[in-house]
Amino acid sequence: MKLDEVKTLHLIARGGQADIYDYGNGKVIRVPRRPQDYDRIRYEYSVYLSLPGSDVAAPAVYGLVEVDNAPSIVMQRIVGISMMDQIKNRPFLFRKEAIHLAEMHLALLKLSPDASIKDGKDQAKFCIEASLCLTEPMKNVILNILEHLPAGKSLCHGDFHPGNILYSDGRDYIIDWTRASRGDIAADVAHTYILMKVVPRVPGIGLFMHAVQKQLGSAMANIYLKCTLKSVPLSPVIFSKWVLIKAAERTYYGLPSEQRRLQTFIAKYVHALSQGRNEDHFYKWI
Repeated sequence: MKLDEVKTLHLIARGGQADIYDYGNGKVIRVPRRPQDYDRIRYEYSVYLSLPGSDVAAPAVYGLVEVDNAPSIVMQRIVGISMMDQIKNRPFLFRKEAIHLAEMHLALLKLSPDASIKDGKDQAKFCIEASLCLTEPMKNVILNILEHLPAGKSLCHGDFHPGNILYSDGRDYIIDWTRASRGDIAADVAHTYILMKVVPRVPGIGLFMHAVQKQLGSAMANIYLKCTLKSVPLSPVIFSKWVLIKAAERTYYGLPSEQRRLQTFIAKYVHALSQGRNEDHFYKWI
């Protein structure tokens, strides 16, 4: 299939890594825009196939096709509204949605991943080593911290945020599993916290709407974390370390709109470590 053919289809949405087109007959096709995302799309397809269907509300997948050499997933079209759009339409519900997001995430993190799911610490190490935004001394400090963090055995989504929750027919569907892994609960919670604090600007979102998203996202992040900590008591120091690790990972694959803030946070964290400061509140700096 040619990309020109796909572009004649109705474009439904643009995500951080892929464009989603209406494929007809209740299906969509998810096409990555960048070659560096091709392996992630192939991996995402294998993740969808491995998910425990009765326990995870995720779209069904029908096949992997090539679009001008770009591996693209044909999958079930979920006709609904994202949690992010629900909040945009009714911002006064942000507190309720933040609590619901935490409850959904905690339910997911109780599940055990399939044997084919990648190890989260291995993924983190690869991204940090390959990052062009981090100096070698920074990488050494961060990788040393990563080595001593718990591995964990939970099913981590890797990109869990309001934009990846679709509400349809009375059910919430979780989409975009490109970065799913086997790992520590605190790691996935830390990543969600970062995403809502920083709020990367995805293609198609204007400056004003992005500013609104950042304001609501920061407020939601605090409520989400407070709700999560009631059910899963996380060490503030361990949580801060995971926020550092996830921020460092995103310097490799994250969107340009978030890079300055991530790098500023990482530099401040590493400098504070060199001064021997206690890490229990460092996560608040993101």
